[in-house]
Amino acid sequence: MKKYFAVFITVYTIVLLYMMFYASGREPSEIAYFQHKPFITIQNFFENNNIDNQDFIINIFGNIFLFSPFGWLGLCIKKFNRFLPITIFFLVAISLIESLQYFSGRGVADVDDVFLNTFGMLLGFVLFKYATWKNIANIRFHFDLLEKGKLSPVS
Repeated sequence: MKKYFAVFITVYTIVLLYMMFYASGREPSEIAYFQHKPFITIQNFFENNNIDNQDFIINIFGNIFLFSPFGWLGLCIKKFNRFLPITIFFLVAISLIESLQYFSGRGVADVDDVFLNTFGMLLGFVLFKYATWKNIANIRFHFDLLEKGKLSPVS
């Protein structure tokens, strides 16, 4: 399971990075934009009653659900089985990506994206913990092997 997830999350990360920097005709721009006021982008969708349009679905739901698989990093990296380490790592990583969007001019650096992406990762983390607790897909077997030293963590 660990090997499959490691391959999946690597390919998934590459595809997401491509989407964030090159998809939808994103070209470098000399005009960079940084939206640093929390919840402004989210609030604009609700104030303008745009919750039924495609931009809302892409921006809000996309930013949440596309990042939920990162909550499962504990499958590959043992220290990410805990809330604080995975949350700090993810916040730093997604903040760096948003900053790169700003400095490269390929997209908007938006603090709301950091919040929504992190919420998505945390949603994935909760689902991962639930799957481990309920032993869905025999997930505990993986961790038993990891504890016994029969699997080596990537960390």
